[in-house]
Amino acid sequence: MVPPPHAVDSGVGILEDLERRLDKYRDLLLHSLDGLAEEEAATPLIAGRPSLLGVVRHTGFVQGVWLCEAVTGRTRQEIGIPVSTANFWKTRRTDTIRSVIAERRRIDELARLHIRGRGPESVVTGRGPRTVRSLLTHVLSELAWNTGQSDILRAAILARRRG
Repeated sequence: MVPPPHAVDSGVGILEDLERRLDKYRDLLLHSLDGLAEEEAATPLIAGRPSLLGVVRHTGFVQGVWLCEAVTGRTRQEIGIPVSTANFWKTRRTDTIRSVIAERRRIDELARLHIRGRGPESVVTGRGPRTVRSLLTHVLSELAWNTGQSDILRAAILARRRG
């Protein structure tokens, strides 16, 4: 009997593999804020685009929608994320590096909790029928893209420092 490809590639099941990859990107995004001043993190470098803090905040929204709302059917208000998609990239005047990290960690934990015990082919219906695998791969691609954004923004911030 030939083992499934994911078992050969990583030695773990598909769900564990996806969760590990998500955790890697979650950590990379949070660490993109390391050593930055509040103003550096919160200032957009390109007019009309999010700040680095806004990108990290956005990743909480993405997980809240796809790994909390879509899994449980709870409203965004109940989850504690912006109701309007127009606000998900924006930082608020009260946002700080510490508060955004704390909020992201809260959403990370909620997302893990809602997925726990479900198989990759389990169907959830909070935003229409979808498999857990499709939700995790969607969020994984979003976080990977956002990690690239955060790398570019952080590099630009550090370049500004050097003058």
